[in-house]
Amino acid sequence: MRLTFLPAWMLLSLILLSACTTLEFSNHKVPFKPPLPVYKNINVALVLGGGGSRGLAHVAVIEELLAAGIRPDLIVGCSAGAIVGGLYADKPDIARIKRLLIDKKRAHFLDFSIAHLPYGISNGLLLKRFLTDHISADKFRELAIPFVAVATNLEFGDMVTFGTGDLIPAIRASAAYPGVFLPVQMGGQYFVDGAVSNPVPVEVARQLGAKYVIAVNLSGDLTDTFPTHIFGVMRRSIDISYIHQSRFASESADLLIKIPLKNVGTFDDNANEKIYQLGREAARKALYKIKDKDQFLPEKLSHLN
Repeated sequence: MRLTFLPAWMLLSLILLSACTTLEFSNHKVPFKPPLPVYKNINVALVLGGGGSRGLAHVAVIEELLAAGIRPDLIVGCSAGAIVGGLYADKPDIARIKRLLIDKKRAHFLDFSIAHLPYGISNGLLLKRFLTDHISADKFRELAIPFVAVATNLEFGDMVTFGTGDLIPAIRASAAYPGVFLPVQMGGQYFVDGAVSNPVPVEVARQLGAKYVIAVNLSGDLTDTFPTHIFGVMRRSIDISYIHQSRFASESADLLIKIPLKNVGTFDDNANEKIYQLGREAARKALYKIKDKDQFLPEKLSHLN
């Protein structure tokens, strides 16, 4: 969750500007929660956690799962996981997605503007354009693989699961990193990054009836650098909270793939190949454990062979 690309003066400006303005909540008494479809025969659900640029590891994990003959019947995505999951659910061609993302920098997704400083530094139009250009489905029901995205209701604090209706706004809401992207309005209410409420939403896959859940945790590890100012203390505290929250959210998965991404920030530009390779290594180690230590129950193994 590290905002490594924001200098202290910009963070201070955001705080000062936000003190002068307010965000108007809706007059609704209950949170907006769109209905979910009823899924049947969900043997394997793949839960892709949040992590910004670290989401490239999801591409490598999917490659290794496919190579092992494991194809998800449902994808649950949060933040970066919603972006990768939405792309794959639309066109299940992981080689294409790798080509799309392997050389991308934050400048491809973040359009900076001081006009949005009260609530964020980007209006999300570049991300919207990227998603629109590379996802053909307009609605969830048009996807090739069942997919849901989670976001956080800014007014009520609820985690909300989107699986029906418009696809692109739901993915944008799931990836609306607070302070960076503007909150996304849906159903008359505002939504921010799903990782705020649940960075690795294994519970959603369970609620939707998945028999076996594979989860990918991108929370990384704490850096060795001691904070030297107030913003460093704040940032490290957020990192600690995020790491613990991710662990608690993902520990009930049947198979957890934890990517060792120490010293890789949420918006780091120069670690794409490293992130991808670490994703491959972590997935291979996890799959090796399955084969050699029989982590799958026999009745769950049959549909994966």
